Amino acid sequence: MAARTSDDEHARLDDHAEGGALQLLRHMMRENDKQGVVTKGRPKFAPVVTKAGASTVVIQDCADGSGWLQYTEDGSPKDDVPGGHHRVDATVGKHGDQWLVESLYIGEVGTCVE
Repeated sequence: MAARTSDDEHARLDDHAEGGALQLLRHMMRENDKQGVVTKGRPKFAPVVTKAGASTVVIQDCADGSGWLQYTEDGSPKDDVPGGHHRVDATVGKHGDQWLVESLYIGEVGTCVE
């Protein structure tokens, strides 16, 4: 939801992430806002748990961003780069009764193959 407006202070960001992951997401939103870019569409995820403990889970995905593209404020595409598959690595930790993404890596388009 924050990507639709490039709002780095979106109220729901800290409902899902903390620490380095939250900083990364806010940085991405600030950069998009500076460039006058918003994101439209939705990515498709198929996460796989690669390691699980009582309070930490490591997840890997090859997220499909082909329907999740960036646009300028006038509604035209930011560039001519088509969406594609991005490698995503995340560590999720338990904080009280809530699970939050603590670390996050999102690779460029083409960093994994579906």
